Amino acid sequence: MSSVPLSPSTLSNAVVRYNSIQMLRGLAAIVVTLYHISENISRTYQQTFLFDWFNIGYAGVDLFFVISGFIIAHTSAKYINQPRELVPYLEKRFYRVYPVYWFFVVPLLLAMLAIQKLQPALVADAYPFDWINLIKTLTLYPEHIALDAVTWTLSHEIYFYLLFALLLVSRHSAWILVALTLGTIVNSFYIFSHGWLFGSGIVRFFLLSPINLEFLFGVSVYYLHKRFRLNQFWLVILIGLLAAFYLAPRTGGDMTRVWNLGIPSLLIVWGFVEADRSHAYRVPNLLIHLGDASYVIYLMHFPVIVFANKLLFKAGFSSVWALGMADMGLMLLIFWLSWKIHKNVEMPIVKWSRGSAKQSAKK
Repeated sequence: MSSVPLSPSTLSNAVVRYNSIQMLRGLAAIVVTLYHISENISRTYQQTFLFDWFNIGYAGVDLFFVISGFIIAHTSAKYINQPRELVPYLEKRFYRVYPVYWFFVVPLLLAMLAIQKLQPALVADAYPFDWINLIKTLTLYPEHIALDAVTWTLSHEIYFYLLFALLLVSRHSAWILVALTLGTIVNSFYIFSHGWLFGSGIVRFFLLSPINLEFLFGVSVYYLHKRFRLNQFWLVILIGLLAAFYLAPRTGGDMTRVWNLGIPSLLIVWGFVEADRSHAYRVPNLLIHLGDASYVIYLMHFPVIVFANKLLFKAGFSSVWALGMADMGLMLLIFWLSWKIHKNVEMPIVKWSRGSAKQSAKK
């Protein structure tokens, strides 16, 4: 993708890179990492770290979902109703998600196997090393056993990619998406007074999960950005940020999360892509690099923090502040390592997949 945002008239002719989106991805990775640092310290010591300032950092996940919806629409909407683009689209999505995921989860599986064999007392919940659960974990099947606690979100990402793929086969598949959206909304509101309506388990908590609507919010941002010019983008960004900070501590599950965090995320993403179009500011290269490496950061940070904190605790870090400061240093190390892995592992895979997808498109 190009590194310079283009004018609205050129949006339909080229795929452009929005530096503001990369910045938001980087910031989302930072707040999610800080949230897990704070959460892990609270769980270990039953004390708060930095007055629980980062306890709303989980909202970075909702921002990620809205961003994903925008990016997929931005890169692939032009292929809607073009079935020959289905295979290249799926190839690119496959290589974007799975190789880097396997880069982290396979060592985690091997480490868990070794620990369960050598030091089983260290494992609170043993991983059942049977073929069904291994396949579910490796494929990110919904409700898989997650050795890396954040990977539940990747199952939702893949679900969204597959639903969007239906539009590439035929634009009439939009009726399926409308039906799923309406079913999700009805189901989510119905449970407040009657319990679940449409199914349970994977249907209730995955296929009709309200959080899937946040991807739709991202797609909506793309079409709003394409059809309208927003001049008061700073005001929209401010409203989104204030709403997120105010509503995040009051957020529960189901539709509450979608209203309280999904809609503010929509406003934030919309405002920043409009700021990009107006060349309103220059995004610092550091934040762009963090955004580029955000997927690696997202996968790496949780298991590294949990494992490192166990070692620090055994080493005598009995102070919450001492552990917190050590975690801050660890976070910087994670960011640096993530950039290296992004450059030397993720980017070569992505470049190769683009070439493979082009070959598939020619067939």
